[in-house]
Amino acid sequence: MAKNKSEVLPLGASENLKGINKYLHLTREEKVSYGILLGVIFLVVLIRSNFFNIPFERDEGAYGYYGKLLLEGKTPYKDFYEQKFPGIFYFYGMMVGLFGETVSGIHMGFMLLNIGTIILLFAASRRLFSPLAGAITAITYAIVSITPNLSGFTIQGEHGVAFFVSLGIYFYSITLKNKTWKYFFLMGLALGGAFMTKTSGMFLVLWGGIAIVIDFFLDGDKRTAKEFFRRTLIYSGGVFLVIGVLFFIIAMKGSFNEMIYWSYKIPKRYVSRVPWEDGKKYLEYSYQAITKDYKFFWTHAAFALIVIVLKNITWRMKLTIITLIGFSSLTIFPGFYFYGHYWIQILPGLSILAGLTYFAFENTVRTRAGLKSPNVKYIYVSVFIIATLMHLNKNKDYYFNPNYERILRNVYGNNPFPETAKIADYINANSTPEDNIVSIGSEPEIYFYTKKHCPSRHAYFSALVDNVAEHKVWQREFVRDVEKAKPRYIIFYNHPISLMVQAGVDQYIFEWYNKYVTENYTIIGLVDMIEGYTSTYVWKEQLNTYKPQAQNLIYIFERKPMPAK
Repeated sequence: MAKNKSEVLPLGASENLKGINKYLHLTREEKVSYGILLGVIFLVVLIRSNFFNIPFERDEGAYGYYGKLLLEGKTPYKDFYEQKFPGIFYFYGMMVGLFGETVSGIHMGFMLLNIGTIILLFAASRRLFSPLAGAITAITYAIVSITPNLSGFTIQGEHGVAFFVSLGIYFYSITLKNKTWKYFFLMGLALGGAFMTKTSGMFLVLWGGIAIVIDFFLDGDKRTAKEFFRRTLIYSGGVFLVIGVLFFIIAMKGSFNEMIYWSYKIPKRYVSRVPWEDGKKYLEYSYQAITKDYKFFWTHAAFALIVIVLKNITWRMKLTIITLIGFSSLTIFPGFYFYGHYWIQILPGLSILAGLTYFAFENTVRTRAGLKSPNVKYIYVSVFIIATLMHLNKNKDYYFNPNYERILRNVYGNNPFPETAKIADYINANSTPEDNIVSIGSEPEIYFYTKKHCPSRHAYFSALVDNVAEHKVWQREFVRDVEKAKPRYIIFYNHPISLMVQAGVDQYIFEWYNKYVTENYTIIGLVDMIEGYTSTYVWKEQLNTYKPQAQNLIYIFERKPMPAK
């Protein structure tokens, strides 16, 4: 008697055949779109692996350092602080814990985060529009998210915001057909995570609520008050669960009041410093710098704002996409600084717009132009891919053979980011794990590079010279901490952007520094940052004959040996 086929197959073969069978039954468009997605992921690995060792800028260094401190059991807002809610600390703590306390490890982690974001946006756009629209969305995000002037090559917190927003968009795309409560809840969790990672994520939380309201009023089957409150309460429950859990953790650590001070009271001053007249200039400059060499992708996505007037785009889709890009754009406005990395938060919405542009074209061709051949859509995608390849070829040096120092100079000007990495290399080669260091300057990345601790909770020096009433107390606290720690090395950044000294602040800390260093330290190194040229590094005996040429200088001091008893 013949045996059933499943009985003679090896263990697990039946499941494998199901997977193969499922693939064989995909449409041609689905197979092509998945193939493009795999190609995009391969390209991302190829490009981003070239940036694994690019030095951090100061915010990246601070976040990585705080993530390390969190894993060591330090208390947020007491042992270290940041003007953001606690999600930022736990996000970076997770990245450091998973990928290690190295520059290359964290960059690899953010590459995987970027790939995860691409997959989520592909899946969301595929559900919202079509498989090939998902491919267009994936390509757009993959390329634009590594824009140099947008700090795409960095490990900025906005990459985390983009991931959570994309996760929220994905769950939203599921709710359009599946009204199960868990997807509204998961959508709330995801967008709540964006808010807790960076405060500007609150605009995407608002978008999520508005999207649910739009969906409800355009859903004729379940338009009851009970259903309306069910969806909104479940979504809100997801958002507030994330907030509540993190706030509860901070309260249990005894630093809730400190959290309110640093994440609410201090930022109120930060967002009111720049007048709108100056902000408009920053916005124009930032936009031009970011879209330079990327105009094709931004223009292609922007066409969606035109095509949504077409009748074959539903009102649900029109309103949802308009509000998505609108609220995404609001994330760059707080403070009117318009820093490049703020724009990363726009990219999920921009990429969805790109998918909509393609989808509108596909619908128009099918319903109005009378072209029934499916090959037209493949021609569109082929042209888009060719344009992408032309862009990659034009910028091949940046993508495939990046010069770290040149990139950092082009993006951040004469900030001492490459120099700090090289100073850290010297300290690592000439110190023991027990040796302490301190930076007189806002370069907390040096603590991450050297795996050493700042002797004070004020690792970000700028707080000590900020025009807030408490800065005088903080200066004296910092001095006591440093004198107690007796660090082996002191690095002083005679650089206005690194020191960030505000007008009218107490000069006590600089008076102390001059006296303390003169009595206890010897200069062993100097970095001469001649603008427009590669910095000159001068060490030990070379200092005797060297004359500095630049105004921006970095001094490295080593503690004098203790006198013999």
